[in-house]
Amino acid sequence: MLCLACQLAATVQAQQVATPLLTQLAASMDEVDDANVLRTLARLQQEAEKYTHQCAQCAINWLVLGRINHELARQSGGLAQLRAARAARDALTRAAHLDVYVADGEALAELALLYLETPPWPLSFGDRRKAKQLIQEALVVGPEHVANHLAAARYYVDSGQTETARQHLLIAVNSAPDNEDPLYFLNLRQASTMLARINSKLLDR
Repeated sequence: MLCLACQLAATVQAQQVATPLLTQLAASMDEVDDANVLRTLARLQQEAEKYTHQCAQCAINWLVLGRINHELARQSGGLAQLRAARAARDALTRAAHLDVYVADGEALAELALLYLETPPWPLSFGDRRKAKQLIQEALVVGPEHVANHLAAARYYVDSGQTETARQHLLIAVNSAPDNEDPLYFLNLRQASTMLARINSKLLDR
């Protein structure tokens, strides 16, 4: 019983740590200076790794580390990009294995985007079928979660299924505010921007 109490306390503490890290991650994505972005992401990566060592069974810690490494992969190039992508894949996979419901399935959605954005074999591990499978799982776990619908929309836009993507974006932008999710407003803004672009293209037809 004591061990369970300790585990619950560690999980609560991990959630408290995750919030400021994700808030800083969201802020870094508004930065226009690429060098500053990389420095911020490198610092956040080190902090996130430290917390995974402190609580290796806390899924939220691995989700945070995976999100940061994924953004590092997006901002980097060459071998650094591949290393960050693999690190992100490993962290997000571990988060999902520890608790598939962490952040309403966001580990699955983020992992799906990683498989979608990463080059396929033999260059790397990208896999569109895997991405679709993970998105479907994320939507089952968190059917109202903005990040899951945003990931689905990106998949369907990339697949040329614009109307399906639009339906997912409409769900995302009409979702109830989630003040406990530091990335909610960032995801909402991205969903709104993507929806506006799709609507504009549809009007041009």
